[in-house]
Amino acid sequence: MAVNKKSEVPSVHRVPAHLARRFHQICLGALAEVTTPNDISPLQYGIIASIQEQPGLDQRRLAERMGIDTVSAHHHINFLESRGLVARDTDPNDRRSRVLKITPRGSKLRERLRPQITAAHERGLSALTNADRLNFLKLLTRIIESNETYARPGNGRRRPPKRITELMR
Repeated sequence: MAVNKKSEVPSVHRVPAHLARRFHQICLGALAEVTTPNDISPLQYGIIASIQEQPGLDQRRLAERMGIDTVSAHHHINFLESRGLVARDTDPNDRRSRVLKITPRGSKLRERLRPQITAAHERGLSALTNADRLNFLKLLTRIIESNETYARPGNGRRRPPKRITELMR
C-alpha cells in the first residue's frame, strides 16, 4: 500500500468518502475543544446558531437545516431548553405549532464562543492559503448542493430508500 510521506494518508484511502469522514472528525474535534467545556456539543452550538440566524424556525425545519432527524432535533432542543439556552413559543400563525427562539443566555453563550469557533475553523484549514480556503469552501458547497438527494439523516447507516436502490442498478 503506497503512502504519501507528506500527509501519511494511504493512497488507497484517497477517496471522497474516506477523506470527508476524516475531515469531519477533524472539524468536530476542533469544535469540541471549544464547546465541551461549556457543556454543549458542536451540533448543539450549530442549533443555537441556526435558531439565532433564522428566527421562527420550528423543530422540523431546524432538523432539515441541520441535516438531522426530527427525533434527534427534539432531544437536542430539550437539552438546550433545560439549560435555558433556547425556548419554544407558540407560533402566532398556527397555535398548534411551536417555534424556537434563542434566549438571552443562549445569545450570550453564542457570542462568547463565536471567536473561538471561528479560530477552530481557521485551525482546521490552516494548511491552505487564503485563496485555497475560499476555493475549497466554494467547491465543497457546490458538491453538497448538487448532491442533496444523498444528504439524509442516517444515510449510510440504514438501507437506502427503494428509489435510490433502483437507480443504482
